[in-house]
Amino acid sequence: MLDKFAIAAALQETGALLEIKGGNDYFKARAYKAGARAVAELTDHIGELVRQRRLTEIKGIGNALAAQIAELYDTGSSSFLEKLKQELPSGIIELSQVPGLNLKKIQQLHQALDITSVADLKAACEAGKVRELKGFGAKTEQRILESIDKFENRSERIHIHHALRIANRIIEYMGTAPGLTSIDAAGSLRRWKETVGTVRLVATGARPASLIEHFLRYPLITKTEHQTKSVCTVGLAEGAKVELTAVPPREYTEALFNATGSAAHIERLTANRGSSPTVREGSVSIQAEARASARAPQGSGRVRGSSPTGREGSPTSEHDIYHRLGMQYVPPELRENTGEIEAALKNKLSDDLVTLEDIQGMIHCHTV
Repeated sequence: MLDKFAIAAALQETGALLEIKGGNDYFKARAYKAGARAVAELTDHIGELVRQRRLTEIKGIGNALAAQIAELYDTGSSSFLEKLKQELPSGIIELSQVPGLNLKKIQQLHQALDITSVADLKAACEAGKVRELKGFGAKTEQRILESIDKFENRSERIHIHHALRIANRIIEYMGTAPGLTSIDAAGSLRRWKETVGTVRLVATGARPASLIEHFLRYPLITKTEHQTKSVCTVGLAEGAKVELTAVPPREYTEALFNATGSAAHIERLTANRGSSPTVREGSVSIQAEARASARAPQGSGRVRGSSPTGREGSPTSEHDIYHRLGMQYVPPELRENTGEIEAALKNKLSDDLVTLEDIQGMIHCHTV
């Protein structure tokens, strides 16, 4: 029996394949993708809903989709999804994301060159094999390489409501990981930016590596972009990028602080304390001065609790980090290096941020 996350992944994949087929299947694709979101966000146990035949009580789930969900739960597979996979080339979901490639071209590439991934396609283009196919040519081959470069270096941002939904799903899933102590959202999501490039999460437990392993079993992951013992970046079926950092409990406060950013805020903090920061991929790498504690890791990429003041011991909270730096606590929403550090150093930073409770209504206006 599949859990709700695995069922959601299967529905998402079905929707993606139907979307690629196009035509009348486009509307079915939207229904499957909406169904995937609904299942992933269920608070009721999926098995109980299946057994009690109450799936159609879920908004957006009709009889046909309910039958697919029940089949997935009972058998672990979907005959409809398997049929779609047989009809379409392997790797078509990934290949369809390359600008300029349609279903017909992907099918031709698959049949002639057995291409099933973007990596396969790039290698074939670089070897000059694609230009030899009917309807392609050297110019088309070059355009494909340019499109692949754009695909591999794309930097897409999603709206915050979408990022929150993704983060909440993964946090719920990670709650099933043995040994998990705590997990929180970080990055621009925690700073409540309107759009989010990467959904960043920080988790802690006695065995951080096992948390990474558990995360990689999340069914909606389609691609692992980067992985170490403590950090993993993946792509999800819906197109979003997620990064999980897993650390021991003693490092959790620092890890959350650094993953929250912004890079400009942390760079300014480290510059104020006399370190030499280097910004790399949105993080800060600090070359500690000789006077820093010999026990402090060098080039760690984090603001260490001992180095700002010379005190030993990890900080117990983010309030503690700012206290050791001799300044007011700066809420995540203000950490953008737009004057908040100077105000906090002078103890003039306002802590009266707008909350949901402050909002009394909304005004909707139209232009004339």
